[in-house]
Amino acid sequence: MRRMLLITGASGVVGHRVAHLLAARGTRARLMARDPGKVQAPPGCEVVAGDYADPGSLAAPFRGIDTALIVSGYAREGDRARLHGHAISAAAHAGVRHLVYLSFQGASPSSRFPMARDHALTEGLLAASGVPYTALRDSLYLDAIPHLFDRDGVVRGPAGAGRAAFVSREDVAQTVVAVLLQPPAVSGALDVTGPEALSLYDVAARVSGLVGRPLRYEDETVEAGRLWRATSGAPDWEVETWLGSYLAQAAGELEPVSETVTRLTGRVPLTLERHFTEFPEQLAPLRVGPR
Repeated sequence: MRRMLLITGASGVVGHRVAHLLAARGTRARLMARDPGKVQAPPGCEVVAGDYADPGSLAAPFRGIDTALIVSGYAREGDRARLHGHAISAAAHAGVRHLVYLSFQGASPSSRFPMARDHALTEGLLAASGVPYTALRDSLYLDAIPHLFDRDGVVRGPAGAGRAAFVSREDVAQTVVAVLLQPPAVSGALDVTGPEALSLYDVAARVSGLVGRPLRYEDETVEAGRLWRATSGAPDWEVETWLGSYLAQAAGELEPVSETVTRLTGRVPLTLERHFTEFPEQLAPLRVGPR
């Protein structure tokens, strides 16, 4: 019998890639997004509207679904887990048999990273829902590295020499597909990381070699980071979220390297160099010198 899959956040990078990987394997999923018009769906996929902030909009997307991917949303601490709870409740009410949740490495109530604390709350909601689940705790994305640097080729933040097991979104998407197609029998959380843990000093040095210009990391105090980030006009909660990502790295929360990608997909996760060889367009902003 054909299993019905739901991909939430289908207009995002990971959701989009998961949908296309499934289609390449002959599996067509139902795709959910707040704005269905933004979804670039594979042929034959059903696209539906659904918004975590509107619980009433979630009943139809989850109806008849066997396994669903819940892609985490973006909101201030506390609100985020509440919104995820709406999706989890809709899934439980619809009789979904397994939930796959995109969590974050180091998810814990005591994490220095506000989003990781919210992910821990969401994992608690999953456990309490009675629906079997797999929380995939991915590390920082290799894809995001170019956006860390300013126009002068400098990345600043209070990460010190802390390391993170940066992972490619491609490896995350491949792992999600593996779990959607063959959900584990036991609920739980799995770290999804790259093959090595890198400091921001390492990242700057290695990306410098790829783009042919000097890049560097400058460690800074929390106070300096907060002051600098506040000048962007970002709300306080976003400033604290940004700081927290660096502090979690400094504290070693993102350092453990897992074998989840290889164990579930048979692939060796991409190194920094291999990732940017496969996705060279991501380095384009760094190939332009200071202005």
